[in-house]
Amino acid sequence: MTDDTKIPEFLQQMADEVDVSAVDPRRPAERAHRRRAVAKVLVFVVAAAAIVTAGAVGLGSVTTSGFGPAGHSSQSLKTVNVAVYGWGGPGGYSVQVPPGWNLDVNGHSVSTGTSGTLGVSVWNVKRVPQNPCQWKETLRDPGPTVDDLVGAIEQTQLRTATAPTNVVLDGFSGKYLEWSVPDWHVSGNADFQGCDDPGNGHQDFVTWLSNLQGEAYAQVAHQVDMLWILEVRGHRLVVDATYGPNDSKADRDQLTGIVESLHFWQYG
Repeated sequence: MTDDTKIPEFLQQMADEVDVSAVDPRRPAERAHRRRAVAKVLVFVVAAAAIVTAGAVGLGSVTTSGFGPAGHSSQSLKTVNVAVYGWGGPGGYSVQVPPGWNLDVNGHSVSTGTSGTLGVSVWNVKRVPQNPCQWKETLRDPGPTVDDLVGAIEQTQLRTATAPTNVVLDGFSGKYLEWSVPDWHVSGNADFQGCDDPGNGHQDFVTWLSNLQGEAYAQVAHQVDMLWILEVRGHRLVVDATYGPNDSKADRDQLTGIVESLHFWQYG
């Protein structure tokens, strides 16, 4: 792929693989609804369908005991159900969020209204670019396992990854690492100078594409993605918690507290 005219064709090809309809990223509405904290959805799988399948847990239910993110008592926390990017079947996850954090309008992530970078989302990753700036011609399938994806991340140009460590989250084993974005000239709405245009007039520094065409991309220079890459009942899922250089330690503590409260439901 050498020009933007190939992007809708590429999206349709990947959508055909999983029997969904591709959304043309040239549509202005797709960029207008881009969530600055974490990601843009190019194919939207309605979050409500997954939440209905879960059945037992409702959106916005309030907990009643214990402590949660950043020392908040559970009386001030909401338990929110969230859909997974790139997951078309039954399943999702819940997290406890403190005041100021909410489910995004796309139903696939939680974030604050006060930071452009703080957010938590979960991904079924399908393609990773070897070069996140010139990503159109470097996207590749990393393979199905946790170690496959860790290897692809470590080999990605321009970004820096920490050494992976063993981790357990919600009883599921995997690897944890942090992945940083380099110094870069960024303007407008997360436009990285000189990077490929997905077909909507913007320049994206791409993290990965999901199985159903969701695109994760960096919001700012020096952004850090904290990644929990897990094997969840036969499915590799990635928890992505992001923060930027202007977010405080208290913000980061709140972010990790939300991740630690995460619970997967209806997989397998």
